[in-house]
Amino acid sequence: MHQANGLPSSGGQSQMPSIVNGINGIAQDYGYPEQTPEGPYRVLDQYHSRPRRLRVACVGAGASGLCLAYKMEKMLEAGSWELTLFEKNKEFGGTWYENTHNYTFTWEPNPDWSHFFAHGPEIQQYFERFAAKHGSKRYMKLNSKVVECRWDEEQGVWNITIEDQNTGDKWHDWAHCLVNGTGILNNWQWPAIDGLHDFSGSLMHSASWDHGVDLDNKTIGVVGTGSTSVQIVPQLQKIAKQVQVYMRSPTWISPPFGGGALTTIQKGQDVDPGQRQYKFTEEDIRRFKEDPEFHLDFRRGIEAEINGLFGMYRQNSELSHTFRKVITDEMHRRMGPGNEELKSFIIPKWSPGCRRISPGDGYLEALVQPNVEPVMVGIEKVVPEGIQTTDGKLHKMDVLVCATGFKVAFKPAFKVINAAGTSVDEDWSHGPNLYMGVSAPRFPNFYTIVGPGATWSNGTLLPSIETTIEYSVKMMKKIQTEGIKAMEVQQEALDDLYAHFDEFHKSTVWQEECRSWFKDGKIKNRIYLWPGSTIHFLKSIKEPRMEDYNIRWRYKNRFAFLGNGDVKATASRDVRGLSTYMRNSDHEWIVD
Repeated sequence: MHQANGLPSSGGQSQMPSIVNGINGIAQDYGYPEQTPEGPYRVLDQYHSRPRRLRVACVGAGASGLCLAYKMEKMLEAGSWELTLFEKNKEFGGTWYENTHNYTFTWEPNPDWSHFFAHGPEIQQYFERFAAKHGSKRYMKLNSKVVECRWDEEQGVWNITIEDQNTGDKWHDWAHCLVNGTGILNNWQWPAIDGLHDFSGSLMHSASWDHGVDLDNKTIGVVGTGSTSVQIVPQLQKIAKQVQVYMRSPTWISPPFGGGALTTIQKGQDVDPGQRQYKFTEEDIRRFKEDPEFHLDFRRGIEAEINGLFGMYRQNSELSHTFRKVITDEMHRRMGPGNEELKSFIIPKWSPGCRRISPGDGYLEALVQPNVEPVMVGIEKVVPEGIQTTDGKLHKMDVLVCATGFKVAFKPAFKVINAAGTSVDEDWSHGPNLYMGVSAPRFPNFYTIVGPGATWSNGTLLPSIETTIEYSVKMMKKIQTEGIKAMEVQQEALDDLYAHFDEFHKSTVWQEECRSWFKDGKIKNRIYLWPGSTIHFLKSIKEPRMEDYNIRWRYKNRFAFLGNGDVKATASRDVRGLSTYMRNSDHEWIVD
C-alpha cells in the first residue's frame, strides 16, 4: 500500500490482517480504539467525524485507476488514506496501453489533439502526461496481477492475493475498500473457428498487434465487422496487395457523433466525406490553448450533441426513424453505385443502436476498392494456406487478422469471494447483479467502475467513469469518518432498479433481435444498459442513496463518530472554521 503522500507504509509489503492480532492489530495501526462488543460503550475522545486511516486497493491502472487516485487526493483528507493500483501489465494505461491501433477527463482538457477522432497511441500519451502531472505512478504496483480477493467480516477488510507477473510468486495485501477498475475491454479472445492455429502464415489479434509483421503488398484476411475491423480495414487497404474481409454480421456505419461542433472551427478544410476525419490546424490548437473558454464551449458542444441524440434509442421514435434513414442513405452513398449484394448484407434489419454503432473512418469506401474482397459467406475452417468458407472455396493469404474484439467481461477477471464463501461468479450465475453499475449485494465495500447497467452505449464513457468514482469515494469517506465496518447494497433496492430497467427497455431499440454484449452476448435477455442518457446517469449517481445500503459499524453505537463534542476546527484552533455559518449572503456552508 502507498500512503497519500506516496511513501510506502512501514514494513514494506503488507501482510494479510490475519497475521496481525485480529481487529485489535488493525485498530492500533489504523486509529480504531478498542471496544469489545461485551464491554460498556465509551464516548470516543475525538472530534466529530475524525477520519480513520483508510486502505484502498484498486485492480487496474487504466483510466479508472488514474481517476481514482486523483479524486481521492481531492476528496479525502491528506494523510488519512493509502492507495495501491495493482496493474498486471508492465506499464499503466489499461485499454490504451494494450491496444496500439479522444478521450479526456472532463476537468483535464487536452488542446493538443491532432485529429477530431484521436488514435490509440495519442490517447495513451494523454494518460501518461496526466499521470506525470499528478504523480499517479507512486500509487502503482506494475506487473502485479490480482488473482483473489476474500472478504473478512470479523475484521471488515478484503484479503488480497497478488501474483508477480515476472516471477510467478504470490504475495498478500489487504484493504478496507476494494475497487474493480479493470473495465470490460481487457480480455481479448481468439474467435471459435476450427483450425485457427493451423494457419501457417502470420496470425494476429487486433488487440495484440504484432508490429514486426510486414504487411506491405501482402494478402491479408480480416475476420470481423465490428468497431475494430472498421478501424483496421481502411489502413490495411492502403498498403496490402489484397484484403479479404470476412463479414460475419451486418453493422451500422454512422456519420461522426459530435461532429456538429466542428462548424465552430472548420474553415474550408477539405475533409474527405468518407473519412469524416478532421485534422486540427495549428491555428485551432493555438486558439484552444490561448482561449480555454472557447475550448470548453467546443467540448461542451460535442457532449451536448451526443446527449441530445438519446431519443434515437427509443423504438419507433421520430428521431430513430430519421437516424435510420440518414445512416442508410449515407452508407449507400459511400459505397457508390452498384455493390447491391454488399449493401444488402451490411445494412442491418434492426434499428441503429441495437448493437453499438461504429463511426466509420473510410471503412465503406475501402470495402469497394479493387484490392478488397468482402466475403459474405460463413467460415468453415482455417487451413494452413488460409480460410475455407462454407461454399467450399479456399481463400489463400499471407496474414490472418482476427478483429473480433474482446470477451466482454461482466464478471471480474479475478476471484471475489464474500464472507459466506460465495464468489461473484457463483452469485451472478444467472446474470449480473450490480446496483447502478457500482455495488453488488453481499459484497460489502466493493465498487465496480461502470460495470453492467452503466452507460456503455448511451454516450461518452469517461464522464461516467469519473462520476462513478466520485460516488465510490463518497462512500469511502462515510466509511472512514463514521466508524463503519461494512456498507452493502440491499438486494431489494437492486430488484426494484432492475424492474425499472426491464420496463423501460421494452420501448427501446436495444430489445430488438440483435446479438449484443449489452445483453450478455444473447439476442433475447435482460438489457444491462442504463435506462437513460449519459447525463441522466450522472444525475442519478451524483449523490449516493444511503437508504439503499445496509450498514454495519465497528462500534456498538452507530453515533460513536460524534466523539467528544468538538469539531475539527476546535482541535486546530481555526477561528474561521468555528463560525462558517456566519455569512453575508445565503450560500451553502459546511463544517469540517
